[in-house]
Amino acid sequence: MTTKNSTMSAIFPNYEVVVKEEAPFVIVDKDSEGKLLFSGISIDFLKKVAEKAQFSYNIKITNHEDYGYQKESDNWNGLLSEISNKNADLAVGPIPVPLRQDISDIEFSKPYMSSGINLLIKYPPDTVRGIGLMLEPFATEVWVMICLAFIVVSLALFLIGRFSPYEWAKVVKEKDVRLVRTSFGLKNSFLFTASTLGWQGYKEAPRSLSGRILMCIWFMFTVFVIVAYTACLSAILTSRSESVPQQLPFADYEDIVDNKDVKIGAMKYHHVYQVLKHGKVSHNNIFSKLFMYIDDSQEWIKHNKEGVQRVKDSGGKYVLLMETVKADYVAATNCDVIPYGETLSTFGYSFAGQKKSPLMERVTLAILDLNEDMYIQELIAKYIHKKQVCPAYDKTKLVPQKRSGSPTHNHVTSSMDMRDMAIPFLFLFLGVLCAGGALGAEHYYKHRLANKNADNKGKKLLNTDSSICKAPKVSPPPPPIYKAKVNNKLQESNQEKSLNYGETVKLGSDQECEEENDGNQFEIIALEDKIESDKPDEIQVQIEEVPSQKEIKVETLNEMA
Repeated sequence: MTTKNSTMSAIFPNYEVVVKEEAPFVIVDKDSEGKLLFSGISIDFLKKVAEKAQFSYNIKITNHEDYGYQKESDNWNGLLSEISNKNADLAVGPIPVPLRQDISDIEFSKPYMSSGINLLIKYPPDTVRGIGLMLEPFATEVWVMICLAFIVVSLALFLIGRFSPYEWAKVVKEKDVRLVRTSFGLKNSFLFTASTLGWQGYKEAPRSLSGRILMCIWFMFTVFVIVAYTACLSAILTSRSESVPQQLPFADYEDIVDNKDVKIGAMKYHHVYQVLKHGKVSHNNIFSKLFMYIDDSQEWIKHNKEGVQRVKDSGGKYVLLMETVKADYVAATNCDVIPYGETLSTFGYSFAGQKKSPLMERVTLAILDLNEDMYIQELIAKYIHKKQVCPAYDKTKLVPQKRSGSPTHNHVTSSMDMRDMAIPFLFLFLGVLCAGGALGAEHYYKHRLANKNADNKGKKLLNTDSSICKAPKVSPPPPPIYKAKVNNKLQESNQEKSLNYGETVKLGSDQECEEENDGNQFEIIALEDKIESDKPDEIQVQIEEVPSQKEIKVETLNEMA
């Protein structure tokens, strides 16, 4: 079916133009009378070109599936076969400029529009903000290691409190006034470690060297952990926005090919197919990988509509490689898909005509004039931007999921993993080893000290008789001094013969005394002079204690008188 441009047909030469319906370039509608109405980017641009080149045209719509490519037999298929077979003078639409330069029967104009190759993906669903914000500063493995460190240190503190000879548990029960013997039992050890992890106070500190070493290392470990947690949480709260990032199952093209979690499709024998195939021949790394990945999985499609529908139904597990302008138009009218990724290749859309046709020269000159006026931008805004029914998505919210073993640099904030926290955990591990070594040294020292004391006691002569008091370690005080008066009744009246005997006799003192002695026993060791008398002497002995010395003083009765 054809339609005729009658505005200039009577004045300028008329040409046959073939098109293929594809929005937004060629849009076909019908009026109330059933007449075909053509519009779109390529149709409006053709009108301007015809005005400048001064020709009229008849538009013929075809049923070709694609724009065509040149086979190995040099025959064209698709829309371009109409030009090759001389059935039309001009082919209009988003016809990519072929990569080959040695085309003999078809001539292409200068590009009137540029495009590229991008991914069309399903827009990920909105992520609901979870309740795990307080856990985001540390990765999962770090939280697991912190819990293990808490358990290990608590058990180590309990073992030190139980087996160290210098800990509170070894205090005699009768002397345990403050009830410290149970300070580091199993429950109290866990409570002590938990309270110090939160920088809280505690009642009793370890007493032994091994316990203090362990606690000093644990205190330093808690400083590292709490400071790192606070700093990372502050960074997260500062940098986060009201919008929640949307998670993508891949990062880029190479990630798709390497992990093979997402399938890629493309239209076979179309320009994307030719670009990827040409890249494989020219040893382009990413093009070669993409072509082989699509070809091995047989994800080639016949129509872009088929690929767009598969993207919608895939749940994010299927993406479509398509031209950038077409992807933008699809995303503007389908709110659950969006173009994404780096533009792989850039190329231009042109008109095609017969080789060495005078029409093509005038068309090329008109296209150059329109490009200088930026007329194509007006058409893009008219048929793509103004017809957009979907909200503009913020692509900065799209962040790839972090895979295990492969760090992702697209995260706004990143949790601290074990590589970041390796030093504190290594420091704590060495501290536990040092505490264990100190516990062994304490046992060795205690055992050696006990053997040494046993040897020293064996060398001393100990009296174990309960009825004898042990000698005091200090020098004993001097024994008390007693004064004994001896009174002698003399028959002789001669006072001159009375002798004064004031002899002092010191009493001996044994180092050990009997506890049940009734009184002091005295013995007069010697009397230097002899008392002569006619009658037997009656001697009265009076004993009195003298503080300074022990002595017995013998006096006669005469002197006493």
